[in-house]
Amino acid sequence: MKSDNYYALNGEKLETNQFSQQSLVFYGEYGVTDKFNIIANWPLQTWNGFETTETVGGLGDLRLEFKHALLKKYFPLSISVAPELPIGKANHFAQSIVNDFEQINLPSGDGEFNVWSTLASSFALPNIPFYGNIFTSYNFRTEYEGISFSDQFALGAEIGYHISGFVWVNARLNALKSVDNIAVATDFVRGDGSEYTSYSFGAAVPVYKNIQVNLNYRNFNDWIYSRKNIYSSGVFSLGVYYEYKPKK
Repeated sequence: MKSDNYYALNGEKLETNQFSQQSLVFYGEYGVTDKFNIIANWPLQTWNGFETTETVGGLGDLRLEFKHALLKKYFPLSISVAPELPIGKANHFAQSIVNDFEQINLPSGDGEFNVWSTLASSFALPNIPFYGNIFTSYNFRTEYEGISFSDQFALGAEIGYHISGFVWVNARLNALKSVDNIAVATDFVRGDGSEYTSYSFGAAVPVYKNIQVNLNYRNFNDWIYSRKNIYSSGVFSLGVYYEYKPKK
């Protein structure tokens, strides 16, 4: 992601030096039973930098999600709890390449322990390879170095379709809002006071046996919640994943 469009806490759009961020992320799911899953989402490396600074990178925070299906047969519903462990680099200063005496903190981790709780419902149409789901989440945040962060509320929806039994395509809409009104943010990278609406489109293409390539494009707007305390631009992602299918 690269952007020089920063939306301040009051929603005002400002033009700044271009900020860039890239991430290498591990994502994995394991089905313990047909109703209970464990999900790991871990940025193995995140690189941040401005066009006027060096680029700094570091390990991100590990998110472990424990998901349980409810009413699976009659009304697909699930609940999950996802603690996010602050093992990432909570402070990482990027030196200015213009003025030697200037630097900015661009951490790859929040530095605080937080827990996401999510309630989701999904459906699939009979005899048609089409699915949909909706969710709502609450993020209980704590503090870092004596600074308390506002809790967050999120909601979203997704639809997907299997084209000719070959390629899965999907579209998503997500929205995030802070519970408290934040007057002064510690920094935009930790996300305190950040709000936005985002949309994305993706496709999963099989390449070899159980290996697939996932392509995704995401961008931001003000449809549900207006953008605040974020850099806004299109984000492209490329993923490779393997689906293990045990022999029966």
